[in-house]
Amino acid sequence: MSYINKSQELVISKFLQRYDYDGVLDILIECGIESGDLYYLLKSCKYATNFDFKTALKLTNNLSEQMLERKEIKNLITNLENLNKGEPEDILSELIENIKIQIVNEEYIDFLGRLYRLKEALFKYIFVNTKEGKRYTVSMHGNMVSKKNILYTLKKKYNIYNGNLIHGVTQYIKRYLKQTKRMDRVLEILNSEKLENLIRLRNESPVGHGFRGVSKEDIEKIYGSPMEVVYDLIKACELLDLGINTKKYEHINDIVIELLSKYVEHGGDGEFERKC
Repeated sequence: MSYINKSQELVISKFLQRYDYDGVLDILIECGIESGDLYYLLKSCKYATNFDFKTALKLTNNLSEQMLERKEIKNLITNLENLNKGEPEDILSELIENIKIQIVNEEYIDFLGRLYRLKEALFKYIFVNTKEGKRYTVSMHGNMVSKKNILYTLKKKYNIYNGNLIHGVTQYIKRYLKQTKRMDRVLEILNSEKLENLIRLRNESPVGHGFRGVSKEDIEKIYGSPMEVVYDLIKACELLDLGINTKKYEHINDIVIELLSKYVEHGGDGEFERKC
């Protein structure tokens, strides 16, 4: 059975703080650990954080029976199944978790790209979830939430002619939905001037239409701390009665550290890991 020394454990701890599962896997492979619960859990996370939920789910099939009986792992598998189905709460939670990871890693251009996708996804959700005569379960996959389909429906059914999805759905909300303090607050957050300015900054960057670099200071001048943006978007989700899980990868990291300790202290533990 392979061992992980204390210096490698320290490096792994640093990688986990940044949710760098690829980096942790590289160390495991160097140590000859290429199977077992620790390896397959990390590999699943690597694919999940890159939005390849099918592969992430498939990799959980390699976990031991004992791991599969754990409540946290059952929750993870259910989450991955829901992500593959396009369940709104799971999709939006994953986007928010991904944004948090980019903040931790100071990847501010990608942060702005994900921020735009999350804002757009929330407007798509509002529209398909409130559309008159809705008789379906909302999914964030497929034609239901395609920009083309939503803009077509806005035009044909609601007489809203706007090539911008966010602006078009905003008009739909103001014209056709019952005005409530909750929805007013959602629009206040999502269409705020400071969030709009972040989107403009995104448009000028390589993930938009330009080549401008983006620093933490640029974001702070517009909005404040990047995490303030995340907290506001979580609040918007809560106002829409969407349950958001903001601790998914923190909980997974706790399991990883537990499994890792078996290798550091004992060179692997048959109770937690299959033999290589």
